[in-house]
Amino acid sequence: MAEGAEIRSYSGSVRRWWWLSLTAFFLMGAAWAVALPANGTYDEKDHITRAYAVATGQLIPHHTIVNRRGDVVPGFLAPASLLPSAATVDCTWSPRPPKPASCQRWTDSRTRIVTQSAAARYSPVYYLPAGLPLVLVPDLTGIVLARLVSVALSALLLACAVGAALRLGGRLFPVAIMLSGTPLVMNLSGSVNPNGLEIAAGVLVFSSLLALVRAPDGRLDDRAVRRLLVSACAGSVLLLTLRELGPVLLALDVGACALLARRGRLAALWRRRDARWALGACWVAGLAFAAGWMEFSGFTDIAPNVRDAIHLPLSGELDQIATYRIPFYLRQVVGEFSYGETLVSSYMIIGWYLLVAAIVVPCVRYAGRRHAAVLAALGVVCLALLVVLELRFLPSIGWFSQGRYALPALVGVMLGAASTDGFERRLAARARLRWYPAALVAGATVLQVYALCRVLTRFESGIAAPLNPFPGTWHPSLGPVPPLLALLAGSALLAAVVTVAPGRCPATEPPTAATDLGTVPATSV
Repeated sequence: MAEGAEIRSYSGSVRRWWWLSLTAFFLMGAAWAVALPANGTYDEKDHITRAYAVATGQLIPHHTIVNRRGDVVPGFLAPASLLPSAATVDCTWSPRPPKPASCQRWTDSRTRIVTQSAAARYSPVYYLPAGLPLVLVPDLTGIVLARLVSVALSALLLACAVGAALRLGGRLFPVAIMLSGTPLVMNLSGSVNPNGLEIAAGVLVFSSLLALVRAPDGRLDDRAVRRLLVSACAGSVLLLTLRELGPVLLALDVGACALLARRGRLAALWRRRDARWALGACWVAGLAFAAGWMEFSGFTDIAPNVRDAIHLPLSGELDQIATYRIPFYLRQVVGEFSYGETLVSSYMIIGWYLLVAAIVVPCVRYAGRRHAAVLAALGVVCLALLVVLELRFLPSIGWFSQGRYALPALVGVMLGAASTDGFERRLAARARLRWYPAALVAGATVLQVYALCRVLTRFESGIAAPLNPFPGTWHPSLGPVPPLLALLAGSALLAAVVTVAPGRCPATEPPTAATDLGTVPATSV
């Protein structure tokens, strides 16, 4: 009974820190949501139109339009006020040189016109909730509200991931979740784009499954196991249904977690009837929906693009991928904004990877060869996935892959490393277990603020303007100060979660040979 009371007390603590994490991630994403102009990040204009269309019942396109490049593309009926005029919706980045967002021109007309969307056949799962504010207020205000819906969804998943991390114990796992939310990920979650929610779903799947297969027995009762199963199922369903690569990414996530499981834990999970039914049902249902949607929407019918197609011998393709595309992947997952033309300092990119290395390298060093091999293989497979996609589509539509496409699985390298406790034991033995993760959070906060300031400066004053987020010919609707304050407040709350939330005591708590799940009965509270 004493052990059950201790677990229930810990569960209450986890819930309190869940709410704090939810607020923190919402503030960080909201900072980007209110800071960006319309169409301020990758393909946002296409996703905005798609979201409005889904929310108004236009699931597949029945119209076409000639875009600015002369291509015939699918479109939907949407109010003219939904986006800046067709002549200025892309003016911040095309034609060159890039311009401040003051170049955009808006109309108050609610007349419905055919509006293009390159996302016309994407799954409607994300677009329905994001599109509801656009139906009510089809203008810039509606876009900001749609972004905030997207932020809330991503923050919910990331907060659940932190809750799973606290079940697993340790202080580096929550830091790893924070570092998974790179400036680009926060930018995507604060825009109308399903990729941000997809990445958050990948983080949740990894965190929940790792907690189930690696958490000490004393941290899990039946209720905790059920909640982790719900989290794993929710993340899995979203990962399967949001974007077309989801089934592949989920397979990588599940396979890596299975290989990282403690001895006996997979068998214990299999013995639970609720685990078999919950995970099996959500995976089957998600796969069925993904397959059904692709068939219904005709998504696989990708028309060749002669103008952008590139024809090279295999050796030339591989050379271009190694020298040009892979460096692009590595830059983008941290901080390459707008449509790729808004770059941050290379020192910022290097700084973020150093923070990641400060978790991955020492944790893997003390984790054992099997653990290191699984994480290395996961990273290689994620890179190989991007390369295979490039080789598949290069002769028909040109360069295809982007580093952010692999993030729902690639985050597992850092999360898997942080799930071990060998390095934390050494930090605890030297009385450094609090300041080490706190220093990582402080470094990440500085880089997050710098990235937001750089993007604000770019849209306010131009691509080549010196760093200063306050002057300029364009300003966010709330001005530049509220986004910066929101980002700082969210980062401060996450710092509190990392440094104050209860963790295991690695200096005194021996590793457990986890052999069962939920052995302590849960009591109603």
